[in-house]
Amino acid sequence: MRNTDTPHSYLGRFWLPSQSEETAVSGVLDFDEAGATVRLEGALTPTGLLADAIVFAKLQGRHEMATLFNCFASASRKGDGTVVSSKIESTRIALGTLRKDLGGRGVQFRLPGSPTWFHEQCFDADIGDQSSTVVRFKAFEVTRYPLPDRLALERFYSATVPFGNWGSEQFHVDRPMGFRILSPTRLPFERLWELMYRLRRFLEFLSQQHLPHTHLMVIDEADIERGVPDIEIRHSSLHAVKPRKFEWDEQLAQFDDIRDRFPALLMRWFEVHQAYPEAFERYFAAFDRDRKDIILHFLWNVAALEELHKLRTTRMTKKEFSLLERLQDIRARWAAAFKVMPSDDALRQIKDSRHYYAHAAGDLRDKAAKNWILLRYGDFIAALSNLEILALLGLSDEDAIGLARNYWMSETLCLEKYPAHERES
Repeated sequence: MRNTDTPHSYLGRFWLPSQSEETAVSGVLDFDEAGATVRLEGALTPTGLLADAIVFAKLQGRHEMATLFNCFASASRKGDGTVVSSKIESTRIALGTLRKDLGGRGVQFRLPGSPTWFHEQCFDADIGDQSSTVVRFKAFEVTRYPLPDRLALERFYSATVPFGNWGSEQFHVDRPMGFRILSPTRLPFERLWELMYRLRRFLEFLSQQHLPHTHLMVIDEADIERGVPDIEIRHSSLHAVKPRKFEWDEQLAQFDDIRDRFPALLMRWFEVHQAYPEAFERYFAAFDRDRKDIILHFLWNVAALEELHKLRTTRMTKKEFSLLERLQDIRARWAAAFKVMPSDDALRQIKDSRHYYAHAAGDLRDKAAKNWILLRYGDFIAALSNLEILALLGLSDEDAIGLARNYWMSETLCLEKYPAHERES
């Protein structure tokens, strides 16, 4: 077989955990951030087929071993049915381990875009005379935050400094920011993923920017004190979100505005995100799709706001509300946030629009909002959810309203965002 060993292609031998390594079949592993593909000279089963299986691999290259999860295989056969070759697709690959029970005592990752939100000075330049300039930075810097269940979050900068710069016209220092969530005990990978995901959602909420994770790694048998993970993870997703340019004007809160309260807000977020998943799942279902479908944007946001309102009403008092009553109650609570109070007619149109689009209520077709008006209502509902979440995190209503007045939410809450075209059929 041709040697195709590149940074993303390894020669290797592959076998099933239920069999011994002596049964391994030669093949080539190709992988990227979205998973892995294995091409075998033969197959791991008599039929060449696999479904939701785990595969072990011994590799030639930087990674000496790997475990492939969620594997599905197809095969090519001769006329007599003999398997000639097979192809395995895996949605998750763990490079550096041969364990079915993937897990560890920590997870490390990056969230591109988040350093912009933290907006910290990473380099300091002392420009002297024409012959001397001094650039100062810390090669390693870490800030530690406590999390529930004896967990800890480390936010760190780690610099890579080049050497041997004679004859070079450039000097480049890479100092990326990373995150590490540590546990005193070994946790399954699903739990580590959940923790990573929860932190990502917290920063996405505050920044109102998409922050997809990269460089996902697990600390299992490695020494935590050294800070070098021993397992790299490549994982595919049905709803991959691509990073985009950081928009300063779209932030809900800037880090400098909440720096002193950040640890408490972080702790509270981990508690409420775990306790009330329905509200946050609906909120981020709309957030992730970024207004690509204005009807779903509107419906997901309405569903999120309903769940958030239930947390402080129905679940506590058992009192039931119609959607219109919920909107009126939320309007009354946040009255000080509105420069112009939303009218009853606007709230009724939001109610009618939800019923029309969610339940195909044909009698409400002419009353339902469409196009720009529907998009305006979707953002308005999302802004109300932001206020409810800020209060859920422990901010006073006054503090939450203060944030709403400082940024884009003020225009959104006044129902002045987007052009006010006439409703179209």
